[in-house]
Amino acid sequence: MTFRELNLTRVLLKNVENQGYTQPTPIQEKTIPLALEGKDVLGCAQTGTGKTAAFALPILQRLMPPPRRGGKRPIRALILTPTRELAQQIYECFLDYGFGTGLEAEVIYGGVKQEPQVMRLKDGVDILIATPGRLNDLIGQGYIDLGRLSIFVLDEADRMLDMGFIHDVKKVITHLPSERQTLFFSATMPKDVEQLAMSILKDPETVKVDPPASTVDSIRQSLYMVDKANKKHLLADILARPEVESALVFVRTKHGCDKVVRDLGKKGIEACGIHGDKSQAARQTALNRFKGGQVKVLVATDIAARGIDISPTSRRPMCTASGARAGRAWTGMPSASAA
Repeated sequence: MTFRELNLTRVLLKNVENQGYTQPTPIQEKTIPLALEGKDVLGCAQTGTGKTAAFALPILQRLMPPPRRGGKRPIRALILTPTRELAQQIYECFLDYGFGTGLEAEVIYGGVKQEPQVMRLKDGVDILIATPGRLNDLIGQGYIDLGRLSIFVLDEADRMLDMGFIHDVKKVITHLPSERQTLFFSATMPKDVEQLAMSILKDPETVKVDPPASTVDSIRQSLYMVDKANKKHLLADILARPEVESALVFVRTKHGCDKVVRDLGKKGIEACGIHGDKSQAARQTALNRFKGGQVKVLVATDIAARGIDISPTSRRPMCTASGARAGRAWTGMPSASAA
Protein backbone atom coordinates (compact mmCIF):
# COMPACT_ATOMS: atom_id res chain seq x y z
CA MET A 1 0.00 0.00 0.00
CA THR A 2 1.09 3.59 -0.65
CA PHE A 3 0.01 6.85 0.98
CA ARG A 4 -1.93 7.64 -2.19
CA GLU A 5 -4.28 4.76 -1.39
CA LEU A 6 -5.21 6.25 1.99
CA ASN A 7 -7.42 8.97 0.47
CA LEU A 8 -5.25 11.82 1.68
CA THR A 9 -5.53 15.22 0.02
CA ARG A 10 -3.03 16.32 -2.60
CA VAL A 11 -1.29 18.83 -0.32
CA LEU A 12 -0.74 16.22 2.39
CA LEU A 13 0.54 13.67 -0.12
CA LYS A 14 3.01 16.21 -1.44
CA ASN A 15 4.24 16.97 2.08
CA VAL A 16 4.61 13.28 2.89
CA GLU A 17 6.58 12.72 -0.29
CA ASN A 18 8.78 15.73 0.51
CA GLN A 19 9.66 13.99 3.77
CA GLY A 20 10.83 10.98 1.75
CA TYR A 21 7.95 8.62 2.60
CA THR A 22 6.06 6.57 0.03
CA GLN A 23 4.68 3.61 1.99
CA PRO A 24 2.82 3.90 5.31
CA THR A 25 3.94 1.88 8.30
CA PRO A 26 1.47 -0.70 9.69
CA ILE A 27 0.18 1.66 12.39
CA GLN A 28 -0.35 4.39 9.77
CA GLU A 29 -2.01 2.03 7.30
CA LYS A 30 -4.50 0.82 9.90
CA THR A 31 -5.10 4.04 11.83
CA ILE A 32 -5.37 6.75 9.16
CA PRO A 33 -8.55 5.40 7.46
CA LEU A 34 -10.28 4.97 10.84
CA ALA A 35 -9.27 8.43 12.01
CA LEU A 36 -10.41 10.00 8.73
CA GLU A 37 -13.84 8.46 9.34
CA GLY A 38 -13.98 10.21 12.71
CA LYS A 39 -13.80 7.03 14.78
CA ASP A 40 -12.13 6.74 18.17
CA VAL A 41 -8.96 4.64 18.01
CA LEU A 42 -7.09 2.65 20.64
CA GLY A 43 -3.62 2.13 19.19
CA CYS A 44 -0.97 -0.13 20.68
CA ALA A 45 2.36 0.08 18.90
CA GLN A 46 6.00 0.38 19.78
CA THR A 47 7.76 3.70 19.95
CA GLY A 48 9.33 4.41 16.57
CA THR A 49 6.61 2.81 14.43
CA GLY A 50 5.28 6.08 13.00
CA LYS A 51 2.46 6.92 15.39
CA THR A 52 2.87 10.67 14.94
CA ALA A 53 1.98 10.61 11.24
CA ALA A 54 -0.79 8.12 12.03
CA PHE A 55 -2.67 10.84 13.92
CA ALA A 56 -1.16 14.03 12.44
CA LEU A 57 -2.20 13.38 8.84
CA PRO A 58 -5.90 12.62 9.52
CA ILE A 59 -6.09 15.55 11.97
CA LEU A 60 -4.76 17.94 9.34
CA GLN A 61 -7.14 16.61 6.72
CA ARG A 62 -10.20 16.73 8.99
CA LEU A 63 -9.47 20.31 10.06
CA MET A 64 -9.04 21.65 6.52
CA PRO A 65 -9.87 24.18 5.30
CA PRO A 66 -8.86 26.55 8.09
CA PRO A 67 -11.39 29.07 9.37
CA ARG A 68 -11.55 32.45 7.72
CA ARG A 69 -9.44 35.19 9.25
CA GLY A 70 -11.21 37.40 11.72
CA GLY A 71 -11.32 36.79 15.42
CA LYS A 72 -9.36 34.33 17.52
CA ARG A 73 -8.99 30.81 16.17
CA PRO A 74 -10.40 28.15 18.53
CA ILE A 75 -8.25 25.18 19.46
CA ARG A 76 -9.78 22.29 17.53
CA ALA A 77 -7.20 19.57 18.11
CA LEU A 78 -5.13 18.81 21.22
CA ILE A 79 -2.21 16.38 21.39
CA LEU A 80 -1.18 15.59 24.96
CA THR A 81 2.25 14.03 25.41
CA PRO A 82 4.49 13.39 28.45
CA THR A 83 7.81 15.11 27.69
CA ARG A 84 9.04 18.42 26.34
CA GLU A 85 11.22 16.80 23.68
CA LEU A 86 8.39 14.67 22.37
CA ALA A 87 6.05 17.66 22.32
CA GLN A 88 8.57 19.66 20.30
CA GLN A 89 9.12 16.75 17.94
CA ILE A 90 5.38 16.30 17.31
CA TYR A 91 5.05 20.05 16.71
CA GLU A 92 7.79 19.93 14.08
CA CYS A 93 6.03 17.02 12.38
CA PHE A 94 2.82 19.04 12.19
CA LEU A 95 4.76 21.89 10.58
CA ASP A 96 6.22 19.51 7.99
CA TYR A 97 3.01 17.62 7.22
CA GLY A 98 0.80 20.70 7.40
CA PHE A 99 2.82 22.96 5.11
CA GLY A 100 0.50 24.79 2.75
CA THR A 101 -2.71 23.81 4.56
CA GLY A 102 -3.19 27.18 6.24
CA LEU A 103 -3.63 25.51 9.62
CA GLU A 104 -1.82 26.91 12.65
CA ALA A 105 -0.08 24.69 15.23
CA GLU A 106 1.64 25.60 18.48
CA VAL A 107 3.48 23.77 21.26
CA ILE A 108 3.58 24.47 25.00
CA TYR A 109 5.55 22.77 27.76
CA GLY A 110 7.10 23.49 31.13
CA GLY A 111 10.71 24.20 31.95
CA VAL A 112 10.67 27.50 30.07
CA LYS A 113 8.99 30.88 30.66
CA GLN A 114 5.30 30.87 29.82
CA GLU A 115 5.09 34.43 28.47
CA PRO A 116 6.37 33.67 24.94
CA GLN A 117 3.97 30.73 24.73
CA VAL A 118 1.05 32.88 25.88
CA MET A 119 1.90 35.50 23.25
CA ARG A 120 1.97 32.88 20.49
CA LEU A 121 -1.48 31.67 21.59
CA LYS A 122 -2.93 35.18 21.56
CA ASP A 123 -4.47 34.96 18.07
CA GLY A 124 -5.53 31.36 18.54
CA VAL A 125 -4.33 28.14 16.94
CA ASP A 126 -6.01 25.17 15.28
CA ILE A 127 -3.74 22.49 16.75
CA LEU A 128 -2.10 22.55 20.18
CA ILE A 129 0.61 20.12 21.31
CA ALA A 130 1.17 20.20 25.06
CA THR A 131 2.53 18.55 28.17
CA PRO A 132 -0.02 18.14 30.98
CA GLY A 133 1.47 20.42 33.64
CA ARG A 134 1.90 23.56 31.52
CA LEU A 135 -1.45 22.99 29.81
CA ASN A 136 -3.32 22.87 33.13
CA ASP A 137 -1.44 25.95 34.32
CA LEU A 138 -2.49 28.00 31.30
CA ILE A 139 -6.06 26.70 31.43
CA GLY A 140 -6.22 27.74 35.08
CA GLN A 141 -4.94 31.23 34.23
CA GLY A 142 -7.59 31.63 31.54
CA TYR A 143 -5.23 31.61 28.56
CA ILE A 144 -6.56 28.40 27.00
CA ASP A 145 -10.13 27.36 26.25
CA LEU A 146 -10.77 23.83 24.97
CA GLY A 147 -14.53 24.20 24.69
CA ARG A 148 -14.57 23.96 20.88
CA LEU A 149 -12.17 21.05 20.63
CA SER A 150 -13.13 18.31 18.18
CA ILE A 151 -10.10 15.96 18.25
CA PHE A 152 -8.10 14.80 21.29
CA VAL A 153 -4.92 12.69 21.12
CA LEU A 154 -3.32 11.07 24.16
CA ASP A 155 0.14 9.93 23.11
CA GLU A 156 2.54 7.64 25.03
CA ALA A 157 -0.19 6.91 27.57
CA ASP A 158 1.79 4.28 29.47
CA ARG A 159 4.70 6.67 29.97
CA MET A 160 2.24 9.37 31.03
CA LEU A 161 1.10 7.12 33.88
CA ASP A 162 4.65 6.02 34.72
CA MET A 163 5.61 9.68 35.18
CA GLY A 164 2.72 10.29 37.57
CA PHE A 165 0.66 12.44 35.21
CA ILE A 166 -2.59 10.50 35.67
CA HIS A 167 -4.25 13.23 37.76
CA ASP A 168 -3.07 15.96 35.36
CA VAL A 169 -4.45 13.99 32.42
CA LYS A 170 -7.81 13.47 34.12
CA LYS A 171 -7.93 17.20 34.93
CA VAL A 172 -7.36 18.07 31.27
CA ILE A 173 -10.14 15.70 30.23
CA THR A 174 -12.64 17.57 32.41
CA HIS A 175 -12.13 20.61 30.17
CA LEU A 176 -12.85 18.72 26.91
CA PRO A 177 -16.24 18.61 25.17
CA SER A 178 -18.01 15.27 25.57
CA GLU A 179 -18.60 15.17 21.82
CA ARG A 180 -15.17 14.69 20.30
CA GLN A 181 -12.96 12.19 18.52
CA THR A 182 -10.29 10.60 20.73
CA LEU A 183 -7.13 8.86 19.54
CA PHE A 184 -5.29 6.97 22.29
CA PHE A 185 -1.79 5.55 21.77
CA SER A 186 0.40 3.48 24.05
CA ALA A 187 3.44 1.26 23.55
CA THR A 188 2.13 -1.16 26.19
CA MET A 189 -1.34 -1.83 27.53
CA PRO A 190 -1.25 -2.70 31.24
CA LYS A 191 -4.55 -2.72 33.12
CA ASP A 192 -4.34 0.87 34.40
CA VAL A 193 -3.69 2.17 30.88
CA GLU A 194 -6.55 0.10 29.49
CA GLN A 195 -8.88 1.41 32.21
CA LEU A 196 -7.95 4.99 31.33
CA ALA A 197 -8.52 4.29 27.65
CA MET A 198 -11.96 2.82 28.22
CA SER A 199 -12.95 5.80 30.35
CA ILE A 200 -12.34 8.34 27.57
CA LEU A 201 -12.96 6.38 24.34
CA LYS A 202 -16.35 5.75 22.76
CA ASP A 203 -16.78 2.49 20.81
CA PRO A 204 -13.12 2.55 19.78
CA GLU A 205 -11.50 0.63 16.98
CA THR A 206 -8.45 -1.23 18.31
CA VAL A 207 -5.23 -1.19 16.30
CA LYS A 208 -2.35 -3.41 17.37
CA VAL A 209 0.64 -3.82 15.10
CA ASP A 210 3.13 -5.45 17.47
CA PRO A 211 2.83 -7.49 20.66
CA PRO A 212 3.15 -5.22 23.71
CA ALA A 213 6.73 -4.79 24.94
CA SER A 214 8.16 -6.79 22.05
CA THR A 215 11.61 -6.06 20.64
CA VAL A 216 12.05 -4.31 17.30
CA ASP A 217 13.26 -6.88 14.76
CA SER A 218 16.11 -4.69 13.54
CA ILE A 219 17.79 -4.56 16.97
CA ARG A 220 20.57 -7.03 17.76
CA GLN A 221 21.02 -7.38 21.52
CA SER A 222 23.91 -8.43 23.76
CA LEU A 223 24.06 -8.87 27.54
CA TYR A 224 27.24 -8.46 29.58
CA MET A 225 27.41 -9.72 33.17
CA VAL A 226 29.72 -7.38 35.04
CA ASP A 227 30.16 -6.23 38.64
CA LYS A 228 29.03 -2.72 39.47
CA ALA A 229 32.52 -1.27 39.88
CA ASN A 230 33.56 -2.28 36.38
CA LYS A 231 30.44 -1.24 34.46
CA LYS A 232 31.83 2.20 33.67
CA HIS A 233 35.05 0.64 32.33
CA LEU A 234 33.14 -1.84 30.16
CA LEU A 235 30.89 0.90 28.82
CA ALA A 236 33.86 3.08 27.91
CA ASP A 237 35.56 0.13 26.21
CA ILE A 238 32.46 -0.62 24.11
CA LEU A 239 31.95 3.02 23.11
CA ALA A 240 35.62 3.47 22.15
CA ARG A 241 35.42 0.75 19.52
CA PRO A 242 35.78 2.12 15.97
CA GLU A 243 32.57 0.47 14.74
CA VAL A 244 30.53 2.55 17.21
CA GLU A 245 29.97 5.80 15.32
CA SER A 246 27.25 7.07 17.66
CA ALA A 247 25.59 5.71 20.77
CA LEU A 248 22.57 6.29 23.00
CA VAL A 249 23.16 5.31 26.62
CA PHE A 250 20.05 4.87 28.77
CA VAL A 251 20.32 5.12 32.55
CA ARG A 252 17.83 4.70 35.37
CA THR A 253 18.33 7.94 37.32
CA LYS A 254 19.17 11.61 36.75
CA HIS A 255 22.21 11.30 39.03
CA GLY A 256 23.34 8.24 37.07
CA CYS A 257 23.05 10.20 33.83
CA ASP A 258 25.40 12.93 35.05
CA LYS A 259 27.82 10.38 36.50
CA VAL A 260 28.06 8.40 33.26
CA VAL A 261 28.80 11.62 31.32
CA ARG A 262 31.58 12.47 33.78
CA ASP A 263 33.03 8.95 33.77
CA LEU A 264 33.09 8.82 29.97
CA GLY A 265 34.76 12.24 29.87
CA LYS A 266 37.56 10.93 32.08
CA LYS A 267 38.10 8.19 29.50
CA GLY A 268 38.36 10.74 26.70
CA ILE A 269 34.86 10.06 25.31
CA GLU A 270 32.82 13.24 24.93
CA ALA A 271 29.19 12.76 25.90
CA CYS A 272 26.21 14.93 26.72
CA GLY A 273 23.20 14.09 28.84
CA ILE A 274 19.48 14.81 29.07
CA HIS A 275 17.20 14.31 32.05
CA GLY A 276 14.34 16.02 33.83
CA ASP A 277 16.45 18.31 36.02
CA LYS A 278 18.19 19.97 33.07
CA SER A 279 16.74 23.12 31.55
CA GLN A 280 14.89 22.80 28.27
CA ALA A 281 17.59 24.83 26.53
CA ALA A 282 20.30 22.46 27.80
CA ARG A 283 18.30 19.40 26.78
CA GLN A 284 17.65 20.74 23.30
CA THR A 285 21.29 21.72 22.86
CA ALA A 286 22.41 18.23 23.85
CA LEU A 287 19.98 16.64 21.39
CA ASN A 288 21.03 18.94 18.58
CA ARG A 289 24.73 18.30 19.19
CA PHE A 290 24.14 14.55 19.10
CA LYS A 291 21.93 14.66 16.01
CA GLY A 292 24.45 16.90 14.27
CA GLY A 293 27.38 14.62 15.06
CA GLN A 294 29.22 17.09 17.31
CA VAL A 295 29.21 14.52 20.12
CA LYS A 296 29.37 10.77 19.77
CA VAL A 297 27.39 9.75 22.85
CA LEU A 298 24.04 10.88 24.27
CA VAL A 299 23.23 9.72 27.80
CA ALA A 300 19.58 9.90 28.82
CA THR A 301 17.04 8.70 31.31
CA ASP A 302 14.32 6.65 29.67
CA ILE A 303 11.67 9.17 30.73
CA ALA A 304 13.50 12.07 29.05
CA ALA A 305 14.21 10.17 25.82
CA ARG A 306 11.00 8.22 25.33
CA GLY A 307 9.72 8.55 21.78
CA ILE A 308 12.46 10.88 20.54
CA ASP A 309 13.23 10.41 16.85
CA ILE A 310 16.98 10.35 16.24
CA SER A 311 17.77 9.35 12.69
CA PRO A 312 21.48 9.58 11.91
CA THR A 313 22.11 9.80 8.17
CA SER A 314 25.64 8.54 7.80
CA ARG A 315 26.21 7.32 11.34
CA ARG A 316 25.33 3.88 12.64
CA PRO A 317 23.49 4.25 15.95
CA MET A 318 24.03 1.98 18.93
CA CYS A 319 22.02 1.86 22.14
CA THR A 320 23.30 0.77 25.53
CA ALA A 321 21.66 0.48 28.93
CA SER A 322 23.91 1.13 31.87
CA GLY A 323 23.21 1.24 35.58
CA ALA A 324 20.72 -1.63 35.51
CA ARG A 325 20.16 -3.68 38.63
CA ALA A 326 22.32 -6.68 39.48
CA GLY A 327 25.23 -5.46 37.41
CA ARG A 328 23.72 -6.05 33.98
CA ALA A 329 24.80 -3.99 31.00
CA TRP A 330 22.76 -4.34 27.80
CA THR A 331 23.76 -3.20 24.35
CA GLY A 332 21.78 -3.16 21.17
CA MET A 333 22.74 -2.24 17.63
CA PRO A 334 20.74 -2.26 14.41
CA SER A 335 21.39 -5.38 12.40
CA ALA A 336 23.29 -5.09 9.15
CA SER A 337 20.07 -5.14 7.17
CA ALA A 338 18.71 -2.11 9.04
CA ALA A 339 21.82 0.03 9.25
